[in-house]
Amino acid sequence: MGHTTNELLRKSLHIGFGFGAFALKWLTWEAAAAVCVIAIISNWLVLHRLVGRAVARHERGYDAGIVIYPIAVLLLVLVFRDRLHFAAIGWALLAFGDGVATLAGQFQSERRRSLPWNPDKSWAGLIAFFLVGTAMALAVAYFFNHREPWIVIVASLAAAIAETLPLRIDDNLTVPFAASVALIIGGIEVVHPFSIWPDTIAWLIVNAALAIAGYMARSVSFSGAIGGWLLGAIIILGAGWPLYVALLAFFVIGTAATKVGYSRKARAGLAQESGGRRGFSHAFSNAGVAAICAIAVSRLARMTHASTVEIELLPMFMGIASLATAAADTIASEIGQLIGRRAFLPLTLRRVPVGTEGAVSIEGTLAGLIAGFIVALAGAFSVEKMFGDVSDFSWRMVLTLTLCAFAGSYLESIAGSWNRKRIVPVPNGVLNFLNTAAGALLMYIAWQIAH
Repeated sequence: MGHTTNELLRKSLHIGFGFGAFALKWLTWEAAAAVCVIAIISNWLVLHRLVGRAVARHERGYDAGIVIYPIAVLLLVLVFRDRLHFAAIGWALLAFGDGVATLAGQFQSERRRSLPWNPDKSWAGLIAFFLVGTAMALAVAYFFNHREPWIVIVASLAAAIAETLPLRIDDNLTVPFAASVALIIGGIEVVHPFSIWPDTIAWLIVNAALAIAGYMARSVSFSGAIGGWLLGAIIILGAGWPLYVALLAFFVIGTAATKVGYSRKARAGLAQESGGRRGFSHAFSNAGVAAICAIAVSRLARMTHASTVEIELLPMFMGIASLATAAADTIASEIGQLIGRRAFLPLTLRRVPVGTEGAVSIEGTLAGLIAGFIVALAGAFSVEKMFGDVSDFSWRMVLTLTLCAFAGSYLESIAGSWNRKRIVPVPNGVLNFLNTAAGALLMYIAWQIAH
């Protein structure tokens, strides 16, 4: 006998719990976190007994999404413990935006429902998410006396788009993540706008020339050239040329590693698809975190009375760490598939065929470590050249960046090994994005420990 999910009841509960966002105004973050822990346990053990198995998409009577929802709210509370109004806004977008999007998508006619980039999502759902999510998030924001509506609108748009992407990751995680990034960046006090760095125009010209050259050399597709150009421009405008030099180092190393021995890798069925050309999804998965860090660099910049720029170096080095991680992962995969003799699973060290998703090899690991070191060296040296008054070149920093890159890429191998066993695997681009985010996060932790 088949299991039937009452989607209307499920989403009604999903939306209804969202009114709890208003209650955060009267709670300390510790109390809010405790409530979330109770909700996690009750959703796991009790909810299906109260409303029946109809709220679950699995015949067991509960599924991961029911538990992930309060976990996501808990993470929002912990991240924004000093600004609970942001946690409340993220919760509102998760509850009202995501909930209404699903219901609206079900009521749209089949003829016009699909989005070009994801046939499982609809225009009606996207529009409903943005309109209802924005309205309720604004209501929460004004309830908390937060009077910056444009930040809420941008967060709602980011969350709405994230909900439509074919990431194969639970929306209860992707929606608050996208909203949180937008809220964090939007919540930084702006003292000076973009384009405060020297030689910006010259580097933008270099960026455009490299995008064209990459397309002509068949290293990137048309979408990859446009996406790479856009991300490069964001990095230049946001963080100046030092972070762009790290991106450039990654691009050169990654392109070379992809092209070397391509025919041999193709015969073994291990080569990059599309003749080695990488598209926009590859560009964003590898450089998206660096672009986010670049925006944070710009928004944290200060113009002093002496007309000089003061910056926070942490997001700059987090961006470099993300690119070093991308380099370590890319080169480890390409070189490991080309010359690796023995491949192992990252946790059990069990032998597997070369090219197995998530597997590592000694040759690939060493190549990835060297690639991460080169990008870290290029980034750290460039930062010292531009900001020598506040940042001296340090081999310790290069070593830290390299270790973050190695650890981030190794975590990606573990995730890939797990992904290999999934019935519906997570796209490789998503894992690449998470691996660069892990490198940046590890740099953040290392910075906090050192300072």
